[in-house]
Amino acid sequence: MQTMDARTLRFTTGAALVFTALLPSLSQIWQARLITHLLVQYPLLIAAGALAGTALAHTRRARWSAAPTLLGAALALGFWLLPRWIDTALAARLPDMVKAGCLVALVGLPLGWGWIQAGPVLRGFAWANAISMLAVMGWLQLAVPTRLCNRYLLGDQRQLGLALLALAVLVMAAGLARAMLCGRQESPAGSAVRP
Repeated sequence: MQTMDARTLRFTTGAALVFTALLPSLSQIWQARLITHLLVQYPLLIAAGALAGTALAHTRRARWSAAPTLLGAALALGFWLLPRWIDTALAARLPDMVKAGCLVALVGLPLGWGWIQAGPVLRGFAWANAISMLAVMGWLQLAVPTRLCNRYLLGDQRQLGLALLALAVLVMAAGLARAMLCGRQESPAGSAVRP
């Protein structure tokens, strides 16, 4: 079980992330470019919810299994990644606040909760799925000849596509490095096969 100080730190950090993502002056900066909107503001809001989700997962008995929780988070994130809803969130303050609430409560919170509850196989599956989705989204941003989001220029779309492809490669490299390091730590000291 987590101590009260660790839980308080997680919730305080989460609240600070939400404040940073939604502070009107900063929010305008994040939303000015497509790349910062999706790769800065979205992750800040999701991380805030994930911190709360991990804090709750450490203190409460699991009521939901990890797979449906992670699937629900992925579906909610997919909804807010649709160009129509990105444009809608930019059109008025109310849809923008609904987007923020959904990213915190319906994406981040279940993601943090589900990740703690998930075993290594489900975590690996989720990791591989995230890599493939980043690559596909990046490719789509580059391959489509017209603007997907009406509020952003085609150049912004191209930048996002390149950034998503680079992120997919970085996430894959980090996952492989982690798997190799964990594999080395778990293998017995003298089990190396000599030629």
